[in-house]
Amino acid sequence: MEQLPLTELTLPDASRVWVYTCNRIFSALERQEVEEALGAFLKGWAAHGKPLHAQAAVVLDQLVVLAVDESIQAATGCSIDASVSALKGLGSASPSLADLDLFDRSWVVHRNGGNDAQWSRMKLHEFWAQIKCGNVDPASVQVVDTTVTQLGDLRREGVKHVADSWHAEMW
Repeated sequence: MEQLPLTELTLPDASRVWVYTCNRIFSALERQEVEEALGAFLKGWAAHGKPLHAQAAVVLDQLVVLAVDESIQAATGCSIDASVSALKGLGSASPSLADLDLFDRSWVVHRNGGNDAQWSRMKLHEFWAQIKCGNVDPASVQVVDTTVTQLGDLRREGVKHVADSWHAEMW
């Protein structure tokens, strides 16, 4: 199974990772604006005054991934709060991003079929209803696992069949 395109993230596999799902797909211009804003934030991101060795990527034009190499400097509560504030502030970076929401955890990013299938989003309750009705085949539909906490897990297992994901436990 083809995994997520994470070539921009070159940190070690043990790096801590956060995956945020956007409420919509970014246009090419919006993607560029988000990447620039994240790059500016990362240049000054620190924990207790010590710079964090961190990277960010926009993936599939609808996910934002932050990663920190904690073998150099661990992220702290305050630094994580700063990242949340920066992500919430993306909406004010440009008028086109005003409706941006990366904190609604009820989105499921999925594709039906093989590696050439298009990625799309669906609200969690709708996705589960589709599973229950038999409209989603857990053996063939793939989902992005936004619950991973290490970059290596995102690289190797960021895409799973529904049957192999936490969604299967719901049914």
